[in-house]
Amino acid sequence: MGEKVLILSGRGKLPLLFRELSLKHGYQPITVGVKTITDFKTDYTVPFMGFVEFEQLVEKLGNPPIVLLGKFDPRLSTALFDSILQKLRFKLFGGNYKRNREILNTLRGRIKNTLPGEVIRGFMDYYEGKGFRFLPSEEIKKILSPLLANEGLLTPSVKVEKKLLEEGKRFLSYTQKLADMEIGQVLVFKNGSVFAVESVEGTDETIKRGAKLAGRGFSVAKAARSKQDFRIDIPAVGGQTLKLLKKLGAKALFLESGKVLILEREKFLKEAERAGIAVIGLTLR
Repeated sequence: MGEKVLILSGRGKLPLLFRELSLKHGYQPITVGVKTITDFKTDYTVPFMGFVEFEQLVEKLGNPPIVLLGKFDPRLSTALFDSILQKLRFKLFGGNYKRNREILNTLRGRIKNTLPGEVIRGFMDYYEGKGFRFLPSEEIKKILSPLLANEGLLTPSVKVEKKLLEEGKRFLSYTQKLADMEIGQVLVFKNGSVFAVESVEGTDETIKRGAKLAGRGFSVAKAARSKQDFRIDIPAVGGQTLKLLKKLGAKALFLESGKVLILEREKFLKEAERAGIAVIGLTLR
């Protein structure tokens, strides 16, 4: 067997897709779920904010490299700084209550703000200081490379007007700037105007908000940070987002090539093509 890799799993399909792809790279993947968050069966489960239980499990498995994948409710970031919510959650789900509270207080001292990226970075810094390892960003990207959007029109039968393509390039570059400022990675536009910018609510809620204002025929741009750290965040679109685009009448989806994942890629692109939604991968320089 190859080297173990521990997949700390949130909601969604990405942890399972990574598990499947990592096998092809010679890894022995082990999934670890979090109670009240992970929505599929995993090899192991730890309590909500069960830091002690997580540490014990990692040590039991021989301290393999860790990768964080899937959706973790963004409100958990706020919960780190909400003493009432902390107390309730810990008592319900927190395992070793006293020690986990002590670790949480240590983490709070390291985390600058409630931005999800800062919370994850603080978590990683704390555990790296204790000798835990995290799979490098480039290795994560290499494993997931079959799912990354590539350059060009990915739905060949759906024609894209030159004007829309030019708008898509412009708004995708704006989206990357927003991502670099830690504002969001998604922008909804139509006829040269912006109708929504992602905040903490996530891709799908941003699309709903933008579509309500723009009406049918809107387009969506999704980009990564210029120096995207795949250990902390992996921009992705999947089946749920596509259903929403179809329902609300989207015209096109622009993705930064080489940095944004298309979950269940082949199925996603076939369904987009059938719905007449253009999916375009663009390289930003």
